[in-house]
Amino acid sequence: MAAKKYVIGNFKGGVGKSTCAQMLGFEAATFKEKKTLIIDLDMQGNTSDVMSLTHMNFTLEEGGGDGEPIVFDKTIADVLMDTSGSYTDPTDAIYQVVNNLYILPADMSFELYDDWSKSKFEDSLAIFQHMRSRLEPLFDQFDLIYIDVPPSISVYSKSAMYIADWAIVVLQTQVKSMRNAMQYLEYMDFFTTQFDTSLYVAGVIPFMLESSDSVDKEMYKQAKEIYREHLIKNVVLKNARLKRYDGSGITTEKTVKGDLKQWDKKAHELFIRIYEELEEHESWFGE
Repeated sequence: MAAKKYVIGNFKGGVGKSTCAQMLGFEAATFKEKKTLIIDLDMQGNTSDVMSLTHMNFTLEEGGGDGEPIVFDKTIADVLMDTSGSYTDPTDAIYQVVNNLYILPADMSFELYDDWSKSKFEDSLAIFQHMRSRLEPLFDQFDLIYIDVPPSISVYSKSAMYIADWAIVVLQTQVKSMRNAMQYLEYMDFFTTQFDTSLYVAGVIPFMLESSDSVDKEMYKQAKEIYREHLIKNVVLKNARLKRYDGSGITTEKTVKGDLKQWDKKAHELFIRIYEELEEHESWFGE
């Protein structure tokens, strides 16, 4: 098993990157039965928090906590910086969310990594190689790895680019997000040339704030012209259920007949279709 590794990016915050990491990871694990790891490289730890909440929503049989949250004794900071005073095996810092889905969490202590890494290594390449070497023991244990990064050009996002095989770009139908998505792709081209690494675009996922808004419609039209076949056809519209997951964790609520309730069903089916589209895009590179 050799994991396919994805970085999910845009240099603008609040566009849906973490939502994509969480939902794609969940669908891959739960509905596609892929052994999946989410690596949280954002010091805010939002994805780690949502995964802990998600764990609470599922039974022990489903790999969840049956109402109990995950206690993160170790985080990405321990793995990379040896904050405990000795080497931390990355397998000791991953936590099961549900069956087939795991999280390598982050918290605010990871903010120190920028200064720490620059004090320990003489150049950027050495920093990127350090992160890859520390995480490498995980690469053969999973089918898929999604890396959630902060919205900036930083040691965190650049290290993720160096590690990843594929980039998933998240695009919100706003002028700033459109610009930042283009900047992300341009920087990706520069980065792969500068550091002699390979990183392919799996797809650009569009998030629309309001499907009926004229500005959103115009931005989406522009996005289709700019990104062409790379733009995912399934659009993530403003969605109360996805917003609720931020506070409740991901759910799969059932009716009395055992079927998914309507709003959970819509959210999961949307990201399953996006997952499948990304897979289709990846197949183009093998043709």
